[in-house]
Amino acid sequence: MRKWIFLCVIAVAVTSCDNRRFTIEGNVADAEGEVLYLESLAAGQPSMLDSVKLDNKGTFKFKQKAPQYPEFYQLRLNGAVVHFAIDSTETLKFTANATDFSHDYELTGSDECIKMRIVSEESARLKNRINELNRAMASNSGQVEELRTQAIENLAEYKKKMLDLVLENPSSAAAYYVVFQEINGAKIFDPYDAGDRRLIAAVATSFNAIYPESPRSKQLNDMTLAAIAAERATRQELPQIEAETTSFLNIELYDLRGRKQSLSDLVAANKVVLLDFTAYQTDYSPSYNMKLAELYKKYHAKGLEIYQVSLDADEQAWKVAADNLPWVCVRDPQSVYSPNASMYNVTQLPTCFVVDKNDGIVKRIEKADGIEQAVQARF
Repeated sequence: MRKWIFLCVIAVAVTSCDNRRFTIEGNVADAEGEVLYLESLAAGQPSMLDSVKLDNKGTFKFKQKAPQYPEFYQLRLNGAVVHFAIDSTETLKFTANATDFSHDYELTGSDECIKMRIVSEESARLKNRINELNRAMASNSGQVEELRTQAIENLAEYKKKMLDLVLENPSSAAAYYVVFQEINGAKIFDPYDAGDRRLIAAVATSFNAIYPESPRSKQLNDMTLAAIAAERATRQELPQIEAETTSFLNIELYDLRGRKQSLSDLVAANKVVLLDFTAYQTDYSPSYNMKLAELYKKYHAKGLEIYQVSLDADEQAWKVAADNLPWVCVRDPQSVYSPNASMYNVTQLPTCFVVDKNDGIVKRIEKADGIEQAVQARF
């Protein structure tokens, strides 16, 4: 009899766990006839859980199984989305207007969702500012460096705010949300940047300690370890980027015609390659490229090639400026966030490297006057 009672207790406990639900309910004004979707983001891509066709009152109520670990969801209406997180059986209240669904809304019932909204608003503000500065760079060639400095300062200010938010609770859903914010497809916090990785590692460590079985914990852990491993490998290959006879790191970017150009292929096919990081929308660019043209004319027949990486924000301006240049011209679309420039520790423009087919990087040059002497020494 006791055994039977014990088994019944276990069955009730299991059933009650399976029946744990979260609720999100509310009202969307001016949305009669529109379909509101509830979607899970657990698999990385939105997966529909439920939907409702809204009536003239715009009321809705979704109930779903509560996740075992903190998880992310979204409400979607006509392509506009609102993200939120669930980590238990909470009930969220949502109100919005169909005309400005993803911006002018209220979501209550969860501190995490309030913090996520702060992150979303700050990220949107940064994205708008960066895009505004990119447009300004495209139309004000004389102010590129000043505008680029402003972009870096805006990014640093944003990161400081997000760091403060994350440190309040690194194991929170909002902290995870911070890690994966993007600008134009590029992560704001880059795991391959040592400074950014400190924040990512703090979130990864906290998630792993509290939710060791969560797929989100594994994702954070794998991302952090991969970046650390890559950094260690880079250090082994290039213990000092300025040093004589070091290996070079490959770069693969697209040229003016949309063809992928590999630095390693160019090095294999030529005696010496000048790897050049520059920006065409700068005051120095015209005279600088004229010097490179003279150098190219003088040494190309002897085995010199140039692999020029543009960090210009405006693609069309780059294409116009580079169209008649005889060497390989590629562009890094991440501009000031270029991982290639970071990989080569480029801190000012222009910066170039003399790469010898047999000896690797033999010279780092940050002054145009020193380029020809360094190239000439290889012939």
